[in-house]
Amino acid sequence: MKRVSARDIAEVLDNAERVAIFGHVQPDSDCYGSAVGLKIGLESVGKEAFVYLPDDLPYDLAFLNGFAVFGEEKMMQDVDAVVIVDSASLDRVHAREILEDYKQKGIQTVLLDHHLASDLINFADIGWQDEKVSSVSEMVLAVLKEMNATIQKDIATYLLAGIEGDTGSFQNQNTTKDSFEDAAYLMSKGARFRSIINNAVNSKRNINLIKLYGLALERVVYNKKYKTAATYVTLQDLKNYGLEEEASYSEMINFLNTIGGIKMIVLITEREEGVLKVSLRTRDDHVNVQRLANAFGGGGHIKASGFSLSGKIVSENGRVKISCP
Repeated sequence: MKRVSARDIAEVLDNAERVAIFGHVQPDSDCYGSAVGLKIGLESVGKEAFVYLPDDLPYDLAFLNGFAVFGEEKMMQDVDAVVIVDSASLDRVHAREILEDYKQKGIQTVLLDHHLASDLINFADIGWQDEKVSSVSEMVLAVLKEMNATIQKDIATYLLAGIEGDTGSFQNQNTTKDSFEDAAYLMSKGARFRSIINNAVNSKRNINLIKLYGLALERVVYNKKYKTAATYVTLQDLKNYGLEEEASYSEMINFLNTIGGIKMIVLITEREEGVLKVSLRTRDDHVNVQRLANAFGGGGHIKASGFSLSGKIVSENGRVKISCP
C-alpha cells in the first residue's frame, strides 16, 4: 500500500463518480460514523456512495437513523473506487467477499484506519493509516474538507458520534487536541451533540441488561500475581435475560475497566455457538493490550483491543474454563 495524505485520497474520490464504502464486522459508532458520514459527504458533492454495513444499528446508535437512513448493500455495485474505514484486518471487514471481488476487478482500493497496521495495508492500493488519530471519523472529516464538501448537519452528527464513541466521550487516553478541535468544528456545523450524549451515553438501559452487568461483576476473578481481572458472558445468559446477541459489551467492559488496582480486564463472551470474543482493556500506562490481541489474530488499540477464537465456555466441578477444539 502506498501511504498517502488526506489530500491524495480526496483527489481519488474527486475523480470517482460511484464509491463503495466498507467497515468492520460488529460495527461501532466510529465505523458507522465514518462510513455514513463519508457517504453523505460524497453525495453532497454529486457522487453516488454505497455502504456495506448492517443497516440495523445497535440500540444506542439507532437514533442516527433519524438523520440519515441507509440500506445495507448486499451485492456488488458498479463503482470507480472502494474505501475501507476503521479496519486493519481483512478478516474483520464486513461483506469481505464483495470487497475481494472489487479488488479482483482492479477497482482502486483506499484504506482509512487508525489501528495497528495489519494485512489490509498490503491489500489496499493507497491509504492513510495512523494510530495516533483518535477516530477514523476525524480522518473522514479531513478528506471531506479537502474535497471542499459542505459539512452540513447530518454529516456533522455522524462524524461527531464517531469521535465521541472512539474517545469514550473524550475520556480515553487516545483523545487528542485534534479530537476536541474537530468536535468543536462539527458542533459549529450543527452536529446534534445533545442527541449523541442523550442516546449513546445517557439513554435508558434495558433492566435485564443491567442485571447482566451484575452477573458479569459477580463472576469477576482476580489474578493477584498479574493484577488482571476476568469475567464472562454466555449465550445462555443472554437467553435467560431475554437479550439479543448484540447486547452492549463495550459499555460493560469499559465499566469493568474502572476497577481499582488492576492492570488489565478481560471479558470473554460467546457471540455464537463455538465462537468466543475476547475483549481487553487497560488504563495502565505500561500495558499494551494491542500486542496481546495481535498475537491471537485480533487487533485494536493500545488500551482497547480484542480477538476471536473457536471454543466454548464450560463449567466442570464448579470451575469455569474455556474449551478449545
